[in-house]
Formats: sequence, C-alpha cells, structure tokens
Amino acid sequence: MAKVAQRYIEIDPWKLREVGFHEKQAVVSESLFSLSNEYMGVRGFFDEGYPKETLIGTYFNGIYEIPKDIRRSHYKGISDKLHYMVNAANIFYTRLYLGNELYVFDPKKISHYERTLDFKTGESVRSYQYENLFSISFKRLLNMTNYALAHQVITIKPLDYHGPVTLQIGLDFNTKHWGNPGFWEVSDHKDYAILGHTTTHQSVFEMFQIHVNVPVVSKHTYDQKCQTEIMIFDLNQEVIIHKDIVSFIDKAGETSFDSYLNQAQELLKSASYKETLNQNQLFYQTYFDHNDIKIEGDLANQQGIRYCLFQLVNTYQGVSEKNNIGAKGLTGEAYSGHAFWDSETYCLPVYLFSNPKAAKNLLMFRYNTLEQARKRAKELDCKGACYPIATLNGDEACDLWQHASLQFQPTSAVAYAIWHYIKNTKDVDFLLDFGFEMLVEIARFFSSRGQYNQDQTKFGYYGVMGPDEFQMMVNHNAYTNLLGKESMSYMIEVFNKYQEDRRVKHVIEKLGLHIEEIEVMKDQCEKMYIPYDEHTKIYEQHEGFHDLPHIDIHSIPVTDFPLYSHWSYDRIYRNDMIKQPDVLMFMFLYNSHFDLETKKVNYDYYEPKTIHESSLSPSIHSIFAAELGYTKQALDFFGFATRMDIDDYNRNTKEGLHLTSIAAAWVNIVYGFGGLRSDGEMLKLSPMCPNNWSSYEFTIHYMDSNIRVHVTKDELTLNVDQKVKEAILIYDKVYHLEKGITKIHVMEH
Repeated sequence: MAKVAQRYIEIDPWKLREVGFHEKQAVVSESLFSLSNEYMGVRGFFDEGYPKETLIGTYFNGIYEIPKDIRRSHYKGISDKLHYMVNAANIFYTRLYLGNELYVFDPKKISHYERTLDFKTGESVRSYQYENLFSISFKRLLNMTNYALAHQVITIKPLDYHGPVTLQIGLDFNTKHWGNPGFWEVSDHKDYAILGHTTTHQSVFEMFQIHVNVPVVSKHTYDQKCQTEIMIFDLNQEVIIHKDIVSFIDKAGETSFDSYLNQAQELLKSASYKETLNQNQLFYQTYFDHNDIKIEGDLANQQGIRYCLFQLVNTYQGVSEKNNIGAKGLTGEAYSGHAFWDSETYCLPVYLFSNPKAAKNLLMFRYNTLEQARKRAKELDCKGACYPIATLNGDEACDLWQHASLQFQPTSAVAYAIWHYIKNTKDVDFLLDFGFEMLVEIARFFSSRGQYNQDQTKFGYYGVMGPDEFQMMVNHNAYTNLLGKESMSYMIEVFNKYQEDRRVKHVIEKLGLHIEEIEVMKDQCEKMYIPYDEHTKIYEQHEGFHDLPHIDIHSIPVTDFPLYSHWSYDRIYRNDMIKQPDVLMFMFLYNSHFDLETKKVNYDYYEPKTIHESSLSPSIHSIFAAELGYTKQALDFFGFATRMDIDDYNRNTKEGLHLTSIAAAWVNIVYGFGGLRSDGEMLKLSPMCPNNWSSYEFTIHYMDSNIRVHVTKDELTLNVDQKVKEAILIYDKVYHLEKGITKIHVMEH
C-alpha cells in the first residue's frame, strides 16, 4: 500500500492516550476522542475554545436539516430531497477569564499536556498546565444507558496565580455546520434551559445544572442563542465545577417547552457524574465480558481492535429501529450523517453474531423507509423499491447522479442482509412479517432495471457503477449482475416455500404479485450475464475492464491522498486502479460459492490494482489473504483496518471516524483469522494464529449460544455457555457443540 501510518497516540490496550499536545493532529484528536451513545455524539473539541482549526460538533441521531439552496435539476431522477445531520448545541461551552482577560489556549505556553479516553468507562480526560499560573483538567462523560444525560467536570488548581477567575459555562446554539452558522432558531428559553428547532420542525431541548465546591458569585445570562452561568471566584484553592446536562430530541417537533422542562428537572434530581461513571463501568464490563477480542503478542492491534469495539457499541446498540449507522457515526460532518450499504454488508454481521436484536433493528430501519424506496424506484423509471445510496431519513440524499442513479448496492445489500439474517437466526416471523414485502419490491426493481442484449441471450445491467467507484457508466458489472440475480432468486425461493402462509398471501394480494411476473424473473436469473473466463477463472469486474490503461498504484505519492482532493475528478476514471473490492466483495459475501483456486487467481489479479481509497477495503483483503495463506499481507491489512483512524492512514480522520470500517475491523479478525463463514449450508470456523501472535480470542453469539473462541498456534478451544442448536463445521468436520469446553487441534489452511 502507498499509505503509511501517522502514529502519535500512545500504545495502551484499554485507552487512547495523547501525551504532549500535537498541534498538527489537533482536529484528528477531536475525532479520536469523540464520545457517543447512539442517541447523541460529541466530538473531542476543546471545551474552553481553540484559536486554530477546530470542528465543534454535537450531533443527535435522526436530527437533520434540509439545505436552503437546493437547486432543482432539469433532469429526472436526480434527487432534490437532500438532508444532512445538523450540528446541534455545544453542550460543553466554556470560557475562562483571568481577571478581565479572556484566556486563549496557546500551545507555546502549556506543558504536561495529556488526553485519555478510557474504554472501560467512556470517560474522556484532558489536562495541562498553563505556564506556572494554573493547571486545569476537563472530564466528559455520556451516559450509556440513560441516553439523555451528559456530564462535564472542570478542575482548576492554582500554581503562581491566585487572582480572580471568571468561568462562563453553558449551552450554545451558535454552532457552525461546515463553517456555516445560523441553522438553529431558539423558540423558548428559561434559566438553565433552552429549546432550539430546525427548519424541518425537529427540536432539541437542553438543560443543565452546576455544582461548585467553593463559594462563587454567579449570574445567569441569555444572549444570542447562548444560555450560560457566569461564576466569579478567587483561585486560591482547587476549584471543581460539576455540570450535568440533559438533552431531549423530538423528531416530530411536537413536544412543548414546559413538558421538556418538567422531564429534565426530574432527571437532574438524581443525575451526577459519579452515578453515570458507575453505570458506565457496569455497562462496559458487561459489554466486554461478552464481546472483547483479546490479542496476545500485538499491543498495537490489541489497542486498535478494542477501540473499534468501544466505538461500535457507542455508535449503535439497536436502541431504536428508526436509527441507522452513519458512515461517520456521530463523530463528524463528512458524509452528512448518512448511512450507506455498509450498514448491511459490514455492520450487520457484527451485530448478527453479537446482538441479533440490533441486527434486526438495522433491517427494520429499511422496512420503515420502504415507501421512500418505492418512490425512488419510480423516479428512476423502475418498478419496486430502490434504496438510497445515502440517507438519514429514508430519502435519497445524494445529488451526485453517478452514485445515486447508478449504484444499486444498497438495494441488493438489503436483500442480502435479510437472507443472511434469516440464515443465521431462523427468525421466520421477521421474514414473513417484514422481509418478504421488501424482497418482492427489491426483486421488482432488479427485474425492471435490467435489460436483455439484442438477441435476448443475456440479461444484465447497463450504465451502472459497482462497489468500485472509480468506474462509472459501465455495463455488466459482475457484482451488480450477481447480486441482482441473487436478490430475485431469494425472493422466488421464499415465495415458493411460504406462499400458503397467510402473511405471504397478504403481501401477494397487497402488491399484486402474479406468477407471470415471477416467471419473467426466473428467465432473467437464468440469462444473467456474469463476465467470467473459464480458462483463467478470473471474473472481469465489468465489460472492458481488462482493456483499461494500467497504473502502478505504488507510484502515487502519499501526498496525493485522498485522491478526490488532489486529482481532477475525471482522472480517477481513466485507468484500472480500483478504489475498493468489487469482484472480491461478492466473493466475500458468497464465499462458499467459490473454490480456493478461483479466490486466489482473482485476489492475485485485483489486489495489486486496489488503492484502498475506501476505508472499507483493507479488511476484505485481509480476510482473503488469511484464507489464501498470505499471512503477512493479512496482518498488514488488519493493522490498517484496526488503526485506520488512530494512525490516520487516509489523512482524513479529522472529518470524523470511519465507523463502518471500524465494524469491518471486527469482521476482519472474526472472518479472517477466525475463518468464520456464515453463507454456506452450515456455520463454519477455520481459525489460524498469525506468526507474531501467541494467541487471540473472540466470541460469537449463534442460535442463542455464546461461543468463546480461543486460538493458539496449536490448539483451538471453544467454550460454550449452552448447547448450540445447529451443527457447526470446524476445519471441514461437523461438530454438535455441547455446553462446556471443546478442544481441537489447529489445522493448516
């Protein structure tokens, strides 16, 4: 790979630690030290303000804004339903005055700077000394079970300064979104409470209370959308300020200020930093007891994978079936808070084998937005339902036609995810109550969007863009054709199996599904063209790919990344460089369909062409490298995946964390080194231990059983909490796992 790490975070298996202030990485640290709890997220910006580049960001899941200057396109099918996750109030707003002079953070005048983020508690602490005048620390905490609660603790210790100090602390709705101010209007406020609303009629209510350990002179102020408490005291001893914050959101904008106020006052009566810390410790202990991934012999990747696990549970626990997982989670404004097809292909496997209820709720988000997907299909002159390439509320939010009108990965990913979920949970009720209706509409879309060639011998998709976004308006993209076929085939399979069930009959009648329509789909599936050379066993990514000009990706200077920022847009389409796996992606999703030789020749052909401009790319390559015995490559890619953000490989961590690639890191170790395969007739495990690891372990939740997998160079140990209902294939041998410990000799791949 042409990309290299920019490491400045200390290696610690249970923490992030920044020792010394790294000015060039200041905004990167804001992303890395983000906190979230699915309900809300706060970037690690400076409470007291920072005079240079910064992104003060507080975000709520599902709270969005619509651009005021949407330009209606003259062309049909280009979305005008744009929306984005909007930056909300700064709940940690703090200003410090020494005497009458506003304190400004100056890197040249500070010492003993340190920032930590504890994976066992969710506590973020930032501290430093300012000249010889005083030391100060800022603690933050979001409650992981009582989602509306957040806390801030500021501690100031005098050194040589013993004069008056003024602290202004409060809530500020004057936040900027990508540098643009003025998105919030304050509709009501009262001492310590403020209500803001967006043009979408959604609202955010904020309230805070303050406790100080020393006497202060204070007054309350409201000015220009900023609700604050001003406290004046003499700094002659350690001063500790506790601030407890309640945040309520109303996606419909129907709750009154007084109703919010009463709820918040009640919640604040028992709220405290200490209580939230205790609750969080229990939450994370329970979480890591069931989900921790342990690596012996590799501290850097141990830290990396635990950070991934920490941010995964912070971002999504399946609290609401109306939430999804944005590509940046709740940590930044890049991708506008939108969810992509990553949710079904990279994130869902994590929850499928750790928290099936959360996996189901990810799918319910798609069911709850099915009507918008139907409308989108009509906009593209198709039938059925076409799920958006980017969305927060179910509408297509991408106005780049080459993506929104040509990429159908989200639509096929929903069908795949339903199949994958049902296969590994046997939740037939979900399939018949919700899944079948989605499958019918998805199959209709793929049937109507495809076309036959002139002699009617081949069916496929023309003018599309596959997962490799460096190629557009291509014909017969292998991924699109294959996934379109599988989507239709699975719907037909469910129809044939359950057509006498009353719920299926209801959907058939509701949607007007006829047998003639299914017969058409069968013919389309039979004639679906997949570009493939039987002699070489190579799948051509799309028609004409083999003829594209070649570029040596290792010749590209590291300063050219990210390419979208440094290359003219059309330049990236004029060669055979691949952004992210395309052929390898469908081989991952349907791994059991391909023999080892086919995987090898396709990996050997496509890997040298892949630049990994998508953060999702390294994990898939690591999984194949592990399966093919390319252990060093597998480890290199794994380190890239687990430490993508910590080491800022893509030079864009400052925009927010790569949350779906964080999920991909879990998939990487469990499917890669653990050899999990979940697409075949039986669940399969084929673990191997990399040379420089002494051991590793992970847990999968399968059919109501928790299976703890411990792998050394020589021995595989499975610790099962209760009998597994389904047989499992381990190194190609069938096992019926009983409760307790099973030991198996590790076999070569």
